[in-house]
Amino acid sequence: SGRALSKAKAVSQWTSPPQASDRPVRSASCSLSRMYSAMDVDEGGGYPSSSAAAGRTRGRWGRRGGRDPHRTNQEEEDEACLPPRSKPRQFPRPTAEPDNLGAIQSVCVIGGGPAGLSCCRRLCDSGLRVTLVQESRGLGGKLCTKFVNGPEDPTLHFDMGVQLLKPAGPLAEVLDGIVEPWPAAGRFKCITCTGGWSGWRIRGTADLPTEGYVVGVPSMSKIGRHLAAQCKDLTIHLDRTAVVRGREPKTGCWEVEWRREAATGGQLRYRPELADVPLQVGRGDFDAVVLAFEANKVLRGCKSGYKMVEPSATPALRRQVAGRTKTSQMWNLMVAFDTELPMPWDAATIEGHRSIAWVAVNSSKPQRARVPQCFMVFSTQEWADWKQWSKREVERELLEEFLGFLQQVLSR
Repeated sequence: SGRALSKAKAVSQWTSPPQASDRPVRSASCSLSRMYSAMDVDEGGGYPSSSAAAGRTRGRWGRRGGRDPHRTNQEEEDEACLPPRSKPRQFPRPTAEPDNLGAIQSVCVIGGGPAGLSCCRRLCDSGLRVTLVQESRGLGGKLCTKFVNGPEDPTLHFDMGVQLLKPAGPLAEVLDGIVEPWPAAGRFKCITCTGGWSGWRIRGTADLPTEGYVVGVPSMSKIGRHLAAQCKDLTIHLDRTAVVRGREPKTGCWEVEWRREAATGGQLRYRPELADVPLQVGRGDFDAVVLAFEANKVLRGCKSGYKMVEPSATPALRRQVAGRTKTSQMWNLMVAFDTELPMPWDAATIEGHRSIAWVAVNSSKPQRARVPQCFMVFSTQEWADWKQWSKREVERELLEEFLGFLQQVLSR
């Protein structure tokens, strides 16, 4: 399975579809997502530790110092990983196992996406003391809905990551009442295109099965919050980036630190509240740590303003994972029209198109505002890899591609 790391966003000027129409595009924005392959957990010397010391979680608070106040004045086009270190980070590791080893009692889970929340549920059900640290404001990872004007105004809404789910077994039972079916029967299509980079056309359309597919209501973000609420006595730290500092030789406990760095200029445009950087740094000692986020970020850390973080990989984990992770990227485009277009479907996978792989009418999802009519567009991997796109280029080029595609769909 794959997980996606959302990149910086940008909003373009109002524009109009290519056909003569009184339906101007209300807004268009894009973001870069990088897809990472799921990797196995560390064995033999990494974490989660196969043998760890028993002990209570100790929370400590300190103040950060020595940070250059001018470090984040430059704007970054998107998130970028820190360059690899010449030498792996040296974790303090004892020459012999501590004498007071016992059952694991406290665990820190870093990452509040579906994988992290699943870990939290199982660990809490086992009676362990669990702390979850999530770098974004909400839970669920790519199970998220972006409200452009804030959650108080749900009219402009975009599911930037996961578009739909097909839960089964216990998960389906847990999500009962939190999700509703989507798309409707006959409204989910596979559109086949023919042509190349110089030109293309729609060749055919086929129905796809819809049984079992659901979306969160009133938003995808509701799913993450609901799953976290099922975890008994779970301690949660939101909007904080965590890093594993190392292992205490005497106790065998792992030290985890969480904080929020200063934002870049581009990040401040979308989240002005990030200008108030908290000085306090949270810390805790845990018997075990679960890294429930991208393997590439575990190995190399991340350089992204307020999400900046150092690598958390132990030497053993680095040896196991290095060279086995593959990274690809894609762009997504958020488009809204002032009036409702007569769309013949609610969602479609696109095959054979030079730049577009997926289109969803977000406004057709249950309990969503229908006007403005919001669309979510995903690029193909090939188009994203074609060159080093800037956000403005993507907004211009991918929007033009989408409007041309939409014109063909509506004229059929």
